[in-house]
Amino acid sequence: MSKARVFTSCEIEFAHAALQLLEKANLDLTYRPPHPGWPDEQTRASLPGIHALLAGSERIAAHTLDQADSLKIVARNGVGFDKVDLEECTARGIMVTNTPGAMADAVADLAFALLLTLVRQTAAGDHLIKEGGYEVAMGEDLSAMTLGLVGCGRIGAEVVRRALGFKMRVLVCDPWVAEAHLKEMGATPASLEELLAQADAVTLHTPLSLENQNLVNARFLAAMKRGSYLINTARGGLVDEPALIAALRSGQLAGAGLDCQASEPPTGVSLELVRMEQVVATPHAGSKTLAARKHMALMAAQSIVDCLEGRVPEHLVNREVLKRLGR
Repeated sequence: MSKARVFTSCEIEFAHAALQLLEKANLDLTYRPPHPGWPDEQTRASLPGIHALLAGSERIAAHTLDQADSLKIVARNGVGFDKVDLEECTARGIMVTNTPGAMADAVADLAFALLLTLVRQTAAGDHLIKEGGYEVAMGEDLSAMTLGLVGCGRIGAEVVRRALGFKMRVLVCDPWVAEAHLKEMGATPASLEELLAQADAVTLHTPLSLENQNLVNARFLAAMKRGSYLINTARGGLVDEPALIAALRSGQLAGAGLDCQASEPPTGVSLELVRMEQVVATPHAGSKTLAARKHMALMAAQSIVDCLEGRVPEHLVNREVLKRLGR
């Protein structure tokens, strides 16, 4: 009997536990590094005869799946699945999974790295001293600041823990999390209006959907405290980038820390945004720590093995597919 085939463009060569799991399950893994400029097309061309896709950041659309003559599962090596056409996968009987929680610490750490870089002027100070200067602008104490979280899932919860460690006051707006639970965490539940009016820094921890595309628009930004900061380690599509540029130029916002942009790598407006002096940007690197990537790869590999061995993966996203598969 021939081996079931798995394809990935994700960097998992260091994830020994994941590789061993796939090997033990007698699966044939094909790895190709993502081709610069056309990762979606590369994935599409690689899908014929493939039973499982360990997907990275490539877009999995209907035309991609047209080449998937044997595909049983798309295992996202990450939390977000906004680039996967769930409806199309479900219609074709393809399971979609993700890796919730695997990167929570890594992303929360980066959110605070961005915040600290902004409020303590560390990047500006580094640039200044290398250019021969020595007088950096005055910074702020985190302990004197209020942090507002829009969304509080696994990553948001880790951000709350870190904020409390810095002795910050924490406000959270998330209608899906019980107020009692937020209070137990040490945070104060708030409406979006209350949060924006009071927070010295607002950090986004909500998935991207059609409903919240450009959530951070001109109205949102105008409601924030003047001179406050925006942190985004979630999805670039949450932010109306021209509106953010205008808010930074006017001084409505003092700065923005962005790990994600509307176009990645940044082009056009996104590139204009990340080049601004008031912006600290990173290349969607929130999960890029060895521990997080190993954990993500292992969870994705387990989902693949479960699916191909006839079990329902723990982190199945499109549970409607089970009816389609007669389970």
